[in-house]
Amino acid sequence: MLEIFQVETDKHKHYVSELFVEYFNWTNSVFSSEYNISFDVNTFSEKYLAQLDEFMPPEGRLLLARYKGKIAGCACLHQIDQGIGEVKRMYVRPKFQRKGIGRSLLENIIYEAANIGYSKLMLDTAPFAKEALALYRSLGFQDTDPYLEKIEIPPEYRDNWIFMELTL
Repeated sequence: MLEIFQVETDKHKHYVSELFVEYFNWTNSVFSSEYNISFDVNTFSEKYLAQLDEFMPPEGRLLLARYKGKIAGCACLHQIDQGIGEVKRMYVRPKFQRKGIGRSLLENIIYEAANIGYSKLMLDTAPFAKEALALYRSLGFQDTDPYLEKIEIPPEYRDNWIFMELTL
């Protein structure tokens, strides 16, 4: 019913492209309605699709979820420092939400991070992502101070952004 797997083929990368565009469209929609700002979805998508190698083994992972034969979501992991990984682009398509897919993706990312040898996982999320926050907290992520310079977060919202960590 649910399969979580590492991206390996060009066909898989096509699914990632679709998911990233959907993710950025959703994010842009929320930013526009909540904060009255917007960004160019195509520019964002192209930028992050060009960086897929950082999510590939041995230091990274790019996982897809397939539910009843359909691609349902993705989660990415990459190294940001010695022994520290970062969770990125956690996304489950709306019609597949509330089926445990996001939890399975995140549990798999945590498992993969431990197998790589990371001692800590970091992530950042928007304050409006209430369901994601609840999921992260339910799996042990704790609020922490901002890390790295997050240029993808509009400067006027960085102070309200949520940063989290999980010790593995």
